[in-house]
Amino acid sequence: METNVEIMAKHISAQAEMFGRYAKDLYQKCLTMLKKYDAKDRIKKVYITGCGDSYFAGICVRDFFLNYAGVHTEARHAMELSRYILPYEVDENSLVVSISASGAVARTAECAIRAGEKGAISIGITTNPKGRLAEVAPDLLSIQLAENLGLAPGTQSYCASLLSLYCLGTALGYLNGTIGDTQVNHIFSYIAETCEAMRKTAEADSSLIRKYIEAYFKESNPFKVDMYHVLAEGPNWGTAQFAVMKLLEAAGFDSIAQGIEEWAHSQYFTTRPSTHTIVIAPKGKCHERALEILGAVTVKDGKKIVIGEENDDELRRAADIYLPIIGMGNIEEEFSPLVYAIPLELLAMHISDHLGRSGFDFENKPWVKEENFRQIFGSRIVTLKEEEDGR
Repeated sequence: METNVEIMAKHISAQAEMFGRYAKDLYQKCLTMLKKYDAKDRIKKVYITGCGDSYFAGICVRDFFLNYAGVHTEARHAMELSRYILPYEVDENSLVVSISASGAVARTAECAIRAGEKGAISIGITTNPKGRLAEVAPDLLSIQLAENLGLAPGTQSYCASLLSLYCLGTALGYLNGTIGDTQVNHIFSYIAETCEAMRKTAEADSSLIRKYIEAYFKESNPFKVDMYHVLAEGPNWGTAQFAVMKLLEAAGFDSIAQGIEEWAHSQYFTTRPSTHTIVIAPKGKCHERALEILGAVTVKDGKKIVIGEENDDELRRAADIYLPIIGMGNIEEEFSPLVYAIPLELLAMHISDHLGRSGFDFENKPWVKEENFRQIFGSRIVTLKEEEDGR
């Protein structure tokens, strides 16, 4: 029987295949869907929502929507959007994109329902075309994952959410006239390049991460890790939160995601030699600030794990452990979440393997799984009409 780690490795290697297999077909579906809503003249605001990985994917792609679709875009957690924002801000000129890989998350389904009640364009994104979200979302984008890979902390489903959003943002930009055929072709060519970079990065970084774990998880090592701070900004703020979720799901390792800037105001003070600070630093708007922050980690005697491009010598010199992105240089920041998540997935996978544990331990504690699923999938959905009626 395969271990969760072996299954997770299959998920990681399957991700790159997904983009070549589904991207253009998804893009055409998005064009067809948006055209029937007269999206060019209608959509003034976009809200992307979900829980967990689905929400993080929205954060990662928000800047892509802003730059390529030319529309005000926000990524909001499903509870926040459904109960606190949607009743007041969402209207017929809004596009609400509700994401749930499982298709069963109650709060995300609630967003799709409420968006429809407000007259917005309400689109669901899922890998389960027969799930609850598929039943309640007025329109649906679904993507089929590779079969028979087994259950493991979601990486492939996260990639599916990212791909769907990139396709939707591209279609909206094309219809709005923000981008033309040449730019559309560039986007999909660029995505194909990142797929190759994903493969090469997974191959190169896996051995580096194993060596890191062998050194820093020894009981005798005075710098043995007991806490991760995962830092990023912009599109990769979602990547940082995704990394913390994978460390939790794969290995039960509780960590903190923080903005690169905000870390200086907060976790700087709790950094110590056993704190390993992961800094996600593509060559974009946060790069210079990331270098400054790495100096501050040194002052506090923390260990620095840095993810950056292969040829970024300045960043490499500032790191204690450097995990390079292989196969692409000067990656456009809006696309960087596609490949910058790979070293973090590998880190979670190898820590799980080294510690010999999974994060949730559902097999040994079925009652924990039962309550978790009840909370996430069985929560009562409240429509706007029911809320107004006091029910």
